Amino acid sequence: MEDGKNKIMTEQIRVYGIVQGVGFRPLVYRTAKEYGIKGLVRNVGGYVEIVAQSESDLIGRFLADLKDNKKGGHEIMKMEAEEIPFMDLEDFAILKSESMGEISVIPPDLPVCPECLRELSEESDRRYGNPFISCVSCGPRYTIMEELPYDRKRTTMEDFPLCSECQKEYTWAAGRRFHAQTVSCNDCGPYLIYHHKGNGPMERKEKEAFEKALTVLSKGGIVAVKGIGGFHLVCSPFREDTVKRLRKLKGREEKPFAVMFPGIQEISRCCLVSAEEKALLESKARPIVLLSIKQDTMAPSVSNESIYCGAFLPYTPLQHMLTKRLGPLIMTSANIAGQPIIREDESMLALSSPYLDGVLYNQRRIVRSVDDSVARIIEGMPQLIRRSRGYVPYPVFLSRGEGSREEGEGGTKTGIFAAGGDLKAAFCLCQKGNAVVSQHFGDLEEEAVRKEFQRSYEDLTRLLRITPGLAVCDLHPNYHSARFAEALGLPVLKVQHHHAHVASVMAEHDLKGPVIGVAFDGTGCGTDRSIWGGEFLVCEGIDFIRAGHVSMFPILGGDSSMRDARKTASCCLLHAGLTAYIEDERLEVIKAALEHNINRVLTSSVGRLFDGAASVLNIGHENRYEGECAVLLEREAVLGERNRVKPVSLSFGIKEQDDVLTLDPRPVFETLCTMRNRAETGALALGFHLALAQAVASVCKRLGSRYLSNTVALSGGVFQNALLTRHTIGLLKKNGFFVYLNSAVPPNDGGLSLGQAYLGNEYLKSGIRDLERTGCHVCCSSGKSDSNKGGLRKD
Repeated sequence: MEDGKNKIMTEQIRVYGIVQGVGFRPLVYRTAKEYGIKGLVRNVGGYVEIVAQSESDLIGRFLADLKDNKKGGHEIMKMEAEEIPFMDLEDFAILKSESMGEISVIPPDLPVCPECLRELSEESDRRYGNPFISCVSCGPRYTIMEELPYDRKRTTMEDFPLCSECQKEYTWAAGRRFHAQTVSCNDCGPYLIYHHKGNGPMERKEKEAFEKALTVLSKGGIVAVKGIGGFHLVCSPFREDTVKRLRKLKGREEKPFAVMFPGIQEISRCCLVSAEEKALLESKARPIVLLSIKQDTMAPSVSNESIYCGAFLPYTPLQHMLTKRLGPLIMTSANIAGQPIIREDESMLALSSPYLDGVLYNQRRIVRSVDDSVARIIEGMPQLIRRSRGYVPYPVFLSRGEGSREEGEGGTKTGIFAAGGDLKAAFCLCQKGNAVVSQHFGDLEEEAVRKEFQRSYEDLTRLLRITPGLAVCDLHPNYHSARFAEALGLPVLKVQHHHAHVASVMAEHDLKGPVIGVAFDGTGCGTDRSIWGGEFLVCEGIDFIRAGHVSMFPILGGDSSMRDARKTASCCLLHAGLTAYIEDERLEVIKAALEHNINRVLTSSVGRLFDGAASVLNIGHENRYEGECAVLLEREAVLGERNRVKPVSLSFGIKEQDDVLTLDPRPVFETLCTMRNRAETGALALGFHLALAQAVASVCKRLGSRYLSNTVALSGGVFQNALLTRHTIGLLKKNGFFVYLNSAVPPNDGGLSLGQAYLGNEYLKSGIRDLERTGCHVCCSSGKSDSNKGGLRKD
């Protein structure tokens, strides 16, 4: 052997990232063969191990090629290499996977790739018309994986033995299906099955099943179609009678339906599509993207007068086949009246409804339910509204820092379980700085959703090999998620709701603080046990100060307060001394209940302000789905802005008491009441949004000077409002602030668990160890916490 760069050496390399289930080992094999490198590659628990033997400069170029490769679905986050003693190697080989106690970065489900699409449509190809075509670069991953390492025998594809031709492709090193665990064809399955719900033959198979489904859909029927993470309910968006039947089937009154289009060109006929929106639509995640409608050619009940269309592109071969033949299709999750999405064949086949015509399915098992993700573009950047398929279980990487606790008693590895909230439930598992947020589950008020939540917790802790040593949950004593965390028998860290919202932004962008966090939403339990929802928090480490908020106002509590916007408006106007403008026959009852403290609660909720404003302007009086009145208020404001109406000037009062700033909404409601019959509704709705944006900027400017911070984090469900967010960001930037939003997780309660995990991680890094097994750590409004180390200060 020679010295220098031509020395023959043997290196052992560990590659971390999305490197299992995405064709990375075959890529390593082919690249090594190109360079004449001897060695091996294998999956080892949470990473890929490579042994490479060659001249040192060739190994360096080999590794550089792997890092720079833009093909396929892999993503390298870290490489560790060390020279090992010389080994007698004759060739390069892919070895059998080994299971180790390491956390793996599991790949999300991937959309069908262009090469497979080409084969799907070529009559000469042996996979022509195969609805399950895939290769190393595409196909289901997370939803079919039963355990790690990722090999066919550990997925639900093990139920379908490879035919001789597929076996050849699986072992042919130069091919696209070399070690592709989802490889299949028309001979070895899976196969399509159509189950008819009406009269006639009950079941048809393969091509006959597909044609039968096409016939039913083309005649205005509704068919349940099995996808990657569960069933969809599918029908034409152009037939009003069909869409109304679909609403009855789902028990969904008014919320708009998502529509799957064959391609970008078809979407562009209906919607405005920017370059950023096109990129998001075509991204590997293939989310539903909220787009502005420019020409609504579909049935009225699809969007129900919404100015946005939830549009998305096909991501499975079967979806491509259906939309190619039928054009745009409503493709909505098969969950009935708030229940989890149906993933099991037996449950779908057993569903009895006069509105469902048939089921198009296959016998490939779905291990875990995963709904479609929903996103939009705000200020040129993606914002997730629901994080599921295509994103889960890709982690958010938190700063581990010095002093973070990696081992518990006896050397046992510990992790963090963050329970999230009850609405838009999603939990987070975190270890060694890897924070994996689960798929969206729905509302934990539903027993079936709670069972799915628990099943998924058990599933993911096993799959990721995480044993939590700390549970983090919301401060609310009656949250189902908090009760679940407390029942685990672990030390419990309780986190204020809006602090977790702001912390989720800090986690994504590695913000160190002090950070001015603006958290606007509907409800969240405050440290004083009142209902917060319009908060200005100054955050650093595990501490926060409630430095400002919407002034507290009384409403009548209970579930009806969330739905009844007219009642909320009456409460707001009574509090503002505007009784003469109340149009509610229940006025005396509401007034008496407030005066006698019957079901009366104090809140600072911006969500309730939106409800009140929408009702005062006669835009909406009832939330038939979550946030409907706020959506309708935004709609009027956006239309007003598009039509270039002059906004009515409104303003919030800003007061200060005991170093806390408050936003007083009374002047806003007074103007809305006095001007609602004299100005255009759009001008008033737009004025409301602009006034709130200006108030946020004004408060942040004062807090920035006081706490020496030029960093603002915006979070909470209200910041799904694109108009409000856009104007708020613009004003903050004019005042010299750096503004950060959620991107990897939603700003709504679907992102809470990431913020909780971040605060749990910060707690472990802090070195504090006085948390009792059943105790809690609560940050309080004074800026001091029961573990405060000095932290926040004013100038």
